[in-house]
Amino acid sequence: MFLLKSVRRPLYSSLRTLKMSSSVEATLASATDPLTGPRYEREPNVLRKKLASVVPGSVNLQILGAGANGAPAAVYLFTDQARYLFNCGEGTQRLAHEHKTRLSRLEQIFVTRNTWATVGGLPGLALTIQDAGVRNVGLHGPPHLAPMLQSMRRFVVLKNLQMQTIDCSEGSCFEDSILKVDSLPLISSEDPEKSVINYICQLKPRAGALNLVKCVEQGVPPGPLLGQLKNGQDITLPDGKVVRSVDVTEPSESALSFVFLDVPSEEYLPGLLAQAKRLKELDEEQLTKVRLVVHFTPHPIASRQDYKHFLEENFPPGIQHIHLSSPQNQFSGYAAAHRIQHQLHQLAPHVFPLLGESMPCQSQKLSQNLKKTKLDETDESDKSEKEIEDESEQGVVSMTSFHLRPRKGLDRTLESKLTPEEYVKETHAVPGFTELLAKFKEDYSFPAHSAESWPKIIFLGTGSCIPNKTRNVSSILIQTAAESFALLDCGEGTYGQIVRLYGAAKAEQILRQLQVIYVSHLHADHHIGLIGLLRERRQLEPKTEPLILLAPRQIEPWLEFYNRQIEPIEDAYTLVANGELLASPLTGEKVEPLGITSIATCLVRHCPNSFGISLTLAAKYENEPIKITYSGDTMPCLDLVELGRNSTVLIHEATMEDDLEEEARFKTHSTVSQAIQQGRTMGARHTILTHFSQRYAKCPRLPSAEDMQQVAIAFDNMQVTVEDLQHYHTLYPALLAMYAEYTEELEQRAVKRELKQERKRKLAQT
Repeated sequence: MFLLKSVRRPLYSSLRTLKMSSSVEATLASATDPLTGPRYEREPNVLRKKLASVVPGSVNLQILGAGANGAPAAVYLFTDQARYLFNCGEGTQRLAHEHKTRLSRLEQIFVTRNTWATVGGLPGLALTIQDAGVRNVGLHGPPHLAPMLQSMRRFVVLKNLQMQTIDCSEGSCFEDSILKVDSLPLISSEDPEKSVINYICQLKPRAGALNLVKCVEQGVPPGPLLGQLKNGQDITLPDGKVVRSVDVTEPSESALSFVFLDVPSEEYLPGLLAQAKRLKELDEEQLTKVRLVVHFTPHPIASRQDYKHFLEENFPPGIQHIHLSSPQNQFSGYAAAHRIQHQLHQLAPHVFPLLGESMPCQSQKLSQNLKKTKLDETDESDKSEKEIEDESEQGVVSMTSFHLRPRKGLDRTLESKLTPEEYVKETHAVPGFTELLAKFKEDYSFPAHSAESWPKIIFLGTGSCIPNKTRNVSSILIQTAAESFALLDCGEGTYGQIVRLYGAAKAEQILRQLQVIYVSHLHADHHIGLIGLLRERRQLEPKTEPLILLAPRQIEPWLEFYNRQIEPIEDAYTLVANGELLASPLTGEKVEPLGITSIATCLVRHCPNSFGISLTLAAKYENEPIKITYSGDTMPCLDLVELGRNSTVLIHEATMEDDLEEEARFKTHSTVSQAIQQGRTMGARHTILTHFSQRYAKCPRLPSAEDMQQVAIAFDNMQVTVEDLQHYHTLYPALLAMYAEYTEELEQRAVKRELKQERKRKLAQT
């Protein structure tokens, strides 16, 4: 017995060493481990090679976007060493940023369709993962993905990222050390050239645990032979005895499968029925168990009896169904937008209205009422069919997870929730804010908006470059008349911003009344939302008249490609090139029904073909026509000053704080004070600052109070009239107090920069 114990002790020690080398989960838990060091963040291929043969101990499927209220339907599958994304609609990268979903190890993207609903987030995502160090990504899906990427290269510059497209229309198969993905193409019954791709994913099973007692009985000594047995290899001992791996290991786990279904319309239902045999065979395979079906299928199709019957016939009871884009999914997942809106709402409720999206999550009833499922190694479930059906019908939100390994099943503990009381409480915990807020409300009173108050300026996106959780990219909605709207720039997620701000019914009304879209230049953060918005407007019933699209002429090849190869959009707009308005502004019957008397443009100092715009409205303020000028992106520009001479409102980009003037010049942007000076030089009554660098997520560094008298800073979901702008400066004491900790951090960063520059100057002198 003593001898057995003495032999087993080093065996256990060796096994622990083996487990540590094979369990990436344990490895990544160490902050000092070389696999998580900066080298591997910079060189993801090195990490991939190190872990290529390791079977992951943790595999989770995470709902990144549930398809609610303008949010994308997107699913993120992550393991210890790799990441996979299924569908990438507009707003995917913003949700990933909000929920701290790391994209730096994304390797494969699978899309079910090549329409904007599933690929609209690719341009922004590609730029983000390129900056994160990703060098190669596989893009799997229907035909025309490659030419779409090529067409996008006009405004998405990929210097270091290679995106390899794989056409899955012939039923191709992807396989790596972690999972196998079989493609199930569905061909349209109306047009054989059109297809969508469904996916069957099968996890590679983990080998059974090594049985140390059996190893001792077979005479296996401590050392590397144990590792070979653990990895499924048979070994030969020094005395010639052959030890089989199956004789000293526990049985391997059964393979686990999950399925992605997308049937976008009736014309693809026959194609789905044709795949019934393959799906049924999958669950009948002895070592394979289907545990989850994720539905990208739109609700009108998913609710049809023939679709439900197909599920009943081909998937056994007991598996989990997750329906994306379901009416049960009523929260977009953008909790940070609600947080800042609830906080600003305290200052001026009508300037910072609460968002209009439906929120059952506000009271957290959704997550409390939903059951948590659990997977086990057996195929039977002790739940009744009614319980299974109830779980399948209930909604999901961002961060709903399904643990495939270890087999914990559905997990709702990290779901995105709203806690308005906590958001407000955060501000009142700041010293001095409560008193300043009370004094502000006692001393000042903003005029209340009426339904007839226009023009209204509504900021849908006020950040630059890429969206973050509090500021989306550029987009400004202007109500020019009682039933007319114009949009200045249309960054990614613009349509979703409208839906979340106004609610679905009001958003549809605004979409009908949207008559003009202006695109200042072709950087991605200013026009990526255009196709998604045009698509939504085309789907309205009854049909709407084409809107006027003012944009650089160079946008035409991209729009024509999408219309020709992907889906029709040409009947949704009439293109008027910005350059055509340089010599002769747009006037007369084309714009007068919109409450606009003149639209003029000028070239500004940014990238080639960048424009500023001025709108002269029929509405008047103090007996003068209201004139609104928008800079787009630009350095200080004399032509813009002339275009906006005597404007009622100047909306000007203010990307950088004043201390970063050199960086602003290098990137052809303006600082806060430069933007304010532009307004003074042109004689504008009011200046609104927008397009802030995302380093100023809450509030930028501002000059003195005297300089801000006729100046407002824009926030997402802020709406103002000219009357509001007269009073906006009175908000600053309470506003700056509310974000005192944040603004203090900005000041400390500025001091550090100045000290660094001072050291450089001294070194240069010596």
